[in-house]
Amino acid sequence: MTEGKQQQQQQQQQSPPQRLGHTLANIRKVQNVLELNYPHQVDAIKMLREAGDVVWEEIQRMQQQGQQKASQ
Repeated sequence: MTEGKQQQQQQQQQSPPQRLGHTLANIRKVQNVLELNYPHQVDAIKMLREAGDVVWEEIQRMQQQGQQKASQ
């Protein structure tokens, strides 16, 4: 099985917050590479930071909803 298909199967087995967490980790990795190696790419770094923040906020929202459902 190819690496891409294995990754796709693993992602399908993850919950939405887990998938978003994986996505956030990838965004932060790329952001870090740009900050270290291409610090002049200010706009790209800013866009990655904003995208990561949005994904993080969504993870937080989903976790709060899950906690609220669990306590009901």
